[in-house]
Amino acid sequence: MQDIVTIKDIAAKAGVAVSTVSRVINNLDRVSPKTKEKVLKAIDELGYVRNDFAASIKTGATKFIVTIVPDIVNEFYISVIRGVEKVARVRGYRTIFYTVDDGKGMHSGVLEESLERVVDGIILIQSIHNKIEAEKIGKPVVLIDREEPASDMHSVTVDNYRGACLLTQEIIDNGHSRIAFIIGDSTFNVMVERMRGFRDTLSANHIEIPDEYICIGDWQQETGEYYLEKLLELPEPPTAVFAGNNQIGFGCLKYMMDHGIVAGKDLSLAEFDDSIMAQYLEGGITCISSPMEEMGQAGARLLIDLIEHGGSANKKVMLDTKLIRRNSLAKLD
Repeated sequence: MQDIVTIKDIAAKAGVAVSTVSRVINNLDRVSPKTKEKVLKAIDELGYVRNDFAASIKTGATKFIVTIVPDIVNEFYISVIRGVEKVARVRGYRTIFYTVDDGKGMHSGVLEESLERVVDGIILIQSIHNKIEAEKIGKPVVLIDREEPASDMHSVTVDNYRGACLLTQEIIDNGHSRIAFIIGDSTFNVMVERMRGFRDTLSANHIEIPDEYICIGDWQQETGEYYLEKLLELPEPPTAVFAGNNQIGFGCLKYMMDHGIVAGKDLSLAEFDDSIMAQYLEGGITCISSPMEEMGQAGARLLIDLIEHGGSANKKVMLDTKLIRRNSLAKLD
């Protein structure tokens, strides 16, 4: 049987005092970034998990947090979950995951009842519809990749507006003016900001596009397939397509491969959010890369701080994105 790792073991491996390890684990101040990094590395290498069972009996805290996602197929969700788990483990929390259809909400009160009993806080990934039900439970809630600007909901997002501006400008800089935009649910702030960035960048470059070039469906692969087919049937089809997320981008790629259309040659394609397909497809897909795992880490830190220290003022964390150039944009004269 493997020996239980203690904070003394961590201190010895990191070359610091036991009290320093304790401060890092409990997310207290007065630890330099360099020292904190050494301690976290030792924790990760030793596989340390804090045992808070006895404390939970005394305080009523369960040391469980729940993360709710629409599915566990999308690479985005998987990466965010990985980030949540890393921080939760270091801070001594266990994680529970639910997949709940975002359009249907939490069903029949079953999820609410279980959450009331077993968790200290809730992370909602890409979910607005489940926000109301989650808030009723009376636990701290953090929203990841969604925000409501007018609400008091704590959230972690990326700069969707700037990312959309960067990617649209990259398409334009390659000589394109007939640019289509395929995106998901228009009720989400993420979509609103990406759409605003797209339109503002076109306007700044004095480019007008027909209404048919704006396609709004959902965030799934089928949306990319369906609308790309419609776009290519137009009398004057676009020369470039901006896919609103990696799933839509995958749908576009699938349609293109099924019909012998080569990205970067026959049709230019770019997407918001990176993916394995975008990285390893021959030539690759130009994209805006979001720090997905970092979003999960930031969300978990924010939630656990709320659980342990309270605070009602809303906190909105916004992370940067970056443009990754690959070979899916043809250079037009």
